[in-house]
Amino acid sequence: MPTQPKQSKPQRDADEAPVDRALALDSGPRSLLRTLRILEQLAATPQGGTLAMLSAELQSPKSSLLGLLRPLCSYGYIVNSEGRYVLGPAAYRLGLSIMPTLSISRIATPIMRELVDRCGETVLVAVLDREAGTAVYVEKIESTQSIRYTVALGTARPLYCSAAGRVLLAYADEEYIERYLRRAPFAPLTPQTLTGAADLRRLLPQVREQGLSITIGQVSSDVAGFAAPIFDHQGRVIAALAMAAPVSRTRANPQHFAQQMREAADSISFGFGHAGAALTMAPGSEVRAPEPAPPPAAPAKRRRMSTATG
Repeated sequence: MPTQPKQSKPQRDADEAPVDRALALDSGPRSLLRTLRILEQLAATPQGGTLAMLSAELQSPKSSLLGLLRPLCSYGYIVNSEGRYVLGPAAYRLGLSIMPTLSISRIATPIMRELVDRCGETVLVAVLDREAGTAVYVEKIESTQSIRYTVALGTARPLYCSAAGRVLLAYADEEYIERYLRRAPFAPLTPQTLTGAADLRRLLPQVREQGLSITIGQVSSDVAGFAAPIFDHQGRVIAALAMAAPVSRTRANPQHFAQQMREAADSISFGFGHAGAALTMAPGSEVRAPEPAPPPAAPAKRRRMSTATG
């Protein structure tokens, strides 16, 4: 009697075994983290991605990803369209329910505190007042150093000479920029204040290219200002993250402050759903150290100076 061919069940079990093992490995917090990374990757890739692309981008085995993709598909968070995974209706519904709860204070404050801890200087958030042509401070975390700089919330500073103002102006629409350049008073607040529309026009593309504005003594002679843009989920600049510091404390290593500002602003932008790449300086470029300036005299007691980035 001829022998019956062997059933293919053992082979099928072997094929499924890696997925089962992946499911076992991907349980608990690790599974949650990988699931979130899948959603983040697809949110940053509107055209979607294949299993192979996701595996390469997330540096995770295909079998492991399949164990996570299947339930996401079944609950509508992901849709498999002709071999490409894209975000599904449940993911968009979740995103829309989260957006109204976002606020600059809620997202920015923890990162601002961390930035103050790292740099030791006052950190602020400014927004654009288009009608007045000013940058208005809406959030702040003050330095704990004995000589520190503070400014009341709601204080407005000119766009043409404050670090935050230049960031907000640089990312405004061209029509607004041209109207501002025609109408701005360009009053000299210090001997170093930039007072020419043509000079400011040449400076704005550099601010956009570097994703950073640095001012030395522009608003107050002994103040250095650093500022970087904060983007929302549509790639629009909604605010500027700024830091005010004595010139004497930034002279030695301005690159450190510049890098910290970019990283902090990018982290806040990520919290608003911005999927763009981190803003970095062009290869080989560096931030020039400010010209030497006399350090401020140390006071006998704690001193609060009402000033701002500049």
